[in-house]
Formats: sequence, structure tokens, C-alpha cells
Amino acid sequence: MKPAEWNPPTVAVIGMGGGRQYLGSLAMEWIAEAQILAGADRHLQSFKEQAGERLLLKSPLWESIEEIASLSQTQRIAVLCSGDPLFFGIAKTLARRLGRQHLVVIPNVTSIQMLCAESCESWDLADTVSFHGVMDDWGMERIVEIVQRGRKAAVLTDPKHTPQWIARGLIGPGLPACRIVIGENLGAPSQRVRSFLPSQVADCKDFFPLNVLIIKPEENAAAEERAKGSRRIFGFSEQAFEREAGMITKMEVRAAALATLSLEDGQVLWDLGAATGSVSIEAARIARLKQVFAIEKDPSRFAKLVQNIETFEAFRVKALCAKASEAIAELPSPDRVFIGGGGSDLGAILEGVHKRLNSNGLVVQTAVLFQTLEEASRFWKEHGFQVSIVQLQVNRSIPTSNDMRLEALNPVFILSAYRHQ
Repeated sequence: MKPAEWNPPTVAVIGMGGGRQYLGSLAMEWIAEAQILAGADRHLQSFKEQAGERLLLKSPLWESIEEIASLSQTQRIAVLCSGDPLFFGIAKTLARRLGRQHLVVIPNVTSIQMLCAESCESWDLADTVSFHGVMDDWGMERIVEIVQRGRKAAVLTDPKHTPQWIARGLIGPGLPACRIVIGENLGAPSQRVRSFLPSQVADCKDFFPLNVLIIKPEENAAAEERAKGSRRIFGFSEQAFEREAGMITKMEVRAAALATLSLEDGQVLWDLGAATGSVSIEAARIARLKQVFAIEKDPSRFAKLVQNIETFEAFRVKALCAKASEAIAELPSPDRVFIGGGGSDLGAILEGVHKRLNSNGLVVQTAVLFQTLEEASRFWKEHGFQVSIVQLQVNRSIPTSNDMRLEALNPVFILSAYRHQ
């Protein structure tokens, strides 16, 4: 569609990059045809000469979206926005509300592109984290993970997740050495681009509210993290963990249990009766989980759990020394629960998990004894859950004088329980 052919209910969504100076002739043609200009005040101020009405976008944004939806039925509306409308921008929300067929999107450079250009930083090795209604505090863990892999993290901040808040999350033992490049008021006369160490940012108050960050590993740290990352594998033997004899989920069972958990990014995982923490540690390595809690009541096993977290640098795993049935009342509600122990406390654990489990949640439990399997299976069925059971029999080779033979490990049941939808 050409601007001269524009009729309602089509809405034009125009990325302004860093300001009016970034607009090309096509974008200006769409703006000239608009009867209503919608946008933030700084965008509308760029078109004081434009005839027609103004619609100031305000918070909560959904109210402005509804107003645009109503007015667009009879009038031509151009929505002005920062950067690129489809890069963590308003176009996604408008498409969901109005329908893709009713949008014309004119892209522009993003704030991340602008900051990379101003600081001469390549962004082909950058992963983006946005706090603009997309992530909550767990985005900090995502940033740490990106930098630990030797990549750059491009960060879109918000009033809560400021450069200072982010910098404080990058200071501490086990965290990667890095620098923070901060771009403020990009495209405006007051634009500033500066580079800092996290410690220099943490308590600094000298930042404009409009800012974007590039967090990059120090060159020597990046090389170390890339080398370390090349050794990151799934499926560690029991010998890789500090453990008490027999108090660990065997590698083959652990792999099957993790597959059964069907982990997804952003989920909360409970590992109850964690012992060495092998399940929660591997889970944190293979998925970008929001939070992982490993609960172990035995003090000596708990000490080994903490040591394993440090050894594997699985700092996303939060270890608690407590009875699982008592500790879970204070934890965030889980999306996934792994139960590797319980004993006489199993009934109380199951009751607690049932009360706290999120909708579409999944529980996976390992059991060796028939009594444990029967108790767990009966509980979940009585509470309307779909139950599935797998028996895993593992035989491992051991050497003989001139050959090898197989030696059986104890059979293990893996029970999964989820709600009927």
C-alpha cells in the first residue's frame, strides 16, 4: 500500500530511530497523510507543524491501544515510536489487537544499533534482554548467562531495572568480569555514551532515564568463558559430584527425569530431597529457568549440595537446608517439581506441592520402593491428575579379566503427574 491509498482502519506504525533526523522520505509521506499522530510527547514535539490531532500515549498502555483501535475505524492514525516498532516495540501489541492485516510498519534503527554504532561495537555476538514488560528480575540471571558464554548482552532498561540495579547484579563471587557501555538520550542533543566497570555504575546517580546498555565480557574473560563453555555438556557421571554413597540420582535416571520434566525458559523449578543437587544443577545448565530451589534437610548432604553448586558455577540454584514440607510454603509457586526423596514426610510434601503448583504444572518423582510409587500414584490420581509411570532398568558394563559383563543397577520408577486440561 502507498501512503496516497491509505484508508481506515489501517494504522501506520513508524519507527523514529533516534529522532526525526532518522526518518526517510517514505516515513515522512505516511506522516503527512495522517489525520492523527499518536506517540510519546518527545515524538509529537518533533512534528509541531503537522496539521491534525495529537494522541499522547500514556500508561497503562492498553488504554491508549484501545483508543487507537476505536479512532482507527474512521481516521488515519500514524503511531510514532522509538527505534524499530517490531523490536520490543508497540507494533507487536497493535498487531495482536488490530490484526496484522491492518498495520503498515515502517522500520528504523533500534536503540541497540545506535549504541553499537556510537561505541563502534559489533552486535552480531549480542543477545538482547528487555525489561519492557517482557522480563522481571530473572532477566538479570539471563544477562549473567550471556556474558558467561563470552557474548555481549544488549539490555533495554526500565524505571525499575536501571543501570545501577543491573550493575549491582554483576558484582560478586563467581560473576564474570565485564564492562558496561551506557547510551543515554540517544539521538538527542544531550546524548551521552560512556563505558564503566560495574562497580562504577552501582552507586552512580548520574544517568538520564532514557538509556540502553551493552554489557560485554572483558577480552581475557571472554576467551576463558568461551573455552569453559566448550566443555559444558549434559549428563555428568556421579563421580563429578560431591556425594554420600548412594545418595545421588544416577546419570541415566537423571537424564530421563530431566527429559520428563520438559523444562522451558522462565519456569520455576523445585528440587525436593535434592541430596547432591545433581538434578537441579543440570536443569539450570540446560534451560534458562527463572528460579531453581534445591531443598535438602540433612546438613551433611546440604554441605555437599552447596559445594556442587559452587563447583559447577550453578549460581541460579538456591539451596535451602530444611524439611521440604515446611520450606515450600515460602517459595515462589513452581511450574516444575522434581521429588527425589521424602520418606515418612512424603504425604505432607505431596499436599504442599499440590496446593502450590501452577496451572499446567508438572511433577516428576523417582521411586525405588513399590510403597512410595503406590502412595504418589494414588495421591495424584485422587486429585485429578494424569499419571504416567516409566520403569528404568540400567545395566552398566564392568571389566572382567579379558572381556566385560553387564551389572544391573536397582530398577527405578519415574512417575510424572499433570492436570487434565
